[in-house]
Amino acid sequence: MAIFDDENQKKEGGSTPFGRSTTASRSTLDTKEGSIVIGAGVSVTGDIDAPNEVSVNGRHTGKVISGKITVRNGGKIDGESRVETAEIEGNYDGNLEVAGTLSVSSSGVAKGEIRYKDLEIALGGKISGTISEMSDEEASKSKIKLVKDDEERKKSGGFFGTTKTEEN
Repeated sequence: MAIFDDENQKKEGGSTPFGRSTTASRSTLDTKEGSIVIGAGVSVTGDIDAPNEVSVNGRHTGKVISGKITVRNGGKIDGESRVETAEIEGNYDGNLEVAGTLSVSSSGVAKGEIRYKDLEIALGGKISGTISEMSDEEASKSKIKLVKDDEERKKSGGFFGTTKTEEN
């Protein structure tokens, strides 16, 4: 009998033999291929190269290269990131390069050397440090190539291969 089998969930009232419901936690762990979630209470140190999305509910220290980074409320990143889009609801401290839109929510705090193409800051959101807008040319050179199909993934060396598109 599988503990997390949907049929068993219905028969047992939606909880595991350990007395905890798996319904809410399963939905937060469902991720797209090429994405990573750092859960609340988890601390990760090191470089992350994820072609789709990095979602931080806990703490990350290090470098991130990704299509999208989301720092959830209560999450924290200390480091350096190069992304297509960024949503900051928690705390970001370090170098942040966003080739697309940087969004800072009302609970978000972004500090450090920050470069972006487009910027959205909600009332109450904070951004400080060295802040500059990218030109269209700089943004197009910084675009992160998202690995979407098996052929591209095989050619690029897998999800941990190069994700930046160089245009010379």
